Amino acid sequence: MQLDVQKLDQPVGAIIGGWDPAESLGEQQRAEIRDLLRAHLVLVFRGNRQPEDRELIDFAQNFGDLLIGSEWFQDSGDHPEILPINNLVDDEGVPQGTAGSEALGWHADYSYVPTVGKESFLNAIELPEASPRTYFCSQYRALDTLPKEMIKKLRTLRAYHSITDFVSDAEDGTRGYGRRTMKQTQSDFLKKREHNRELGIERPRIPTAEHPVIMRHPESGREILYISPFISKYIVGMPRDESDELLTKLCEHSTKPENVYAHTWQTGDMVMFDTLGCLHRRDSWDPSQRRVMRQLSTKFAS
Repeated sequence: MQLDVQKLDQPVGAIIGGWDPAESLGEQQRAEIRDLLRAHLVLVFRGNRQPEDRELIDFAQNFGDLLIGSEWFQDSGDHPEILPINNLVDDEGVPQGTAGSEALGWHADYSYVPTVGKESFLNAIELPEASPRTYFCSQYRALDTLPKEMIKKLRTLRAYHSITDFVSDAEDGTRGYGRRTMKQTQSDFLKKREHNRELGIERPRIPTAEHPVIMRHPESGREILYISPFISKYIVGMPRDESDELLTKLCEHSTKPENVYAHTWQTGDMVMFDTLGCLHRRDSWDPSQRRVMRQLSTKFAS
């Protein structure tokens, strides 16, 4: 397999051609893709046939053990490693995936889990006519461009990460910058949970976690500003008004427009991105139109 790499004229990103989902990766090919990911942060595999579920899982497992996020979101199916991201419902009105058609704010996948996401994989199966774009920005650059005194301060801090306020009917006790409500996502989650309970299925509770505000990537060795704007609720041990002010400042710094790549999806795109070092968000779209995606994430390994 010979990969064709076209660097995008964007803050992050490269288009990758020549990927064959049926071909197993050797160590040299795994190392090549790892190096490309460290260099570009976002790799758009394009022009290949649509991978089967098992092929997508096998490809992702080349880069680490996979998180089973589908169980937390009440979506576990034949391949629990794959989280269905869609706005579909069955004949009984039960949602068939996660995140509906609402906009999703800036976040790092699985930052609310004690063992956080490392790389993520997002594959477009079906897109609406006016497909929402997904946006990416570098948290390596965000840290590198902070004042040295600010970096020194941040090294002593930890942040609390949670999504329980918009996937549950229970409050998680947070307020301020990290407080978000996604009514449709919350409603979908509750419908799926109730449906599973009627079937006698009890999924594990979604975890919460605390993480250092500055983390080091376990493979590249580079440091990252690890603030997940959509999910970081507060700085541990800091007065709430100071915490909100600091989180707002850091999030605005991280997501300046000049640092953002807006990805326009094509059906079949498989985007692999450094979810430790790269925040992402998405637009909303007309909920009457279908959007079907598959998502996987590897685990951080210290």
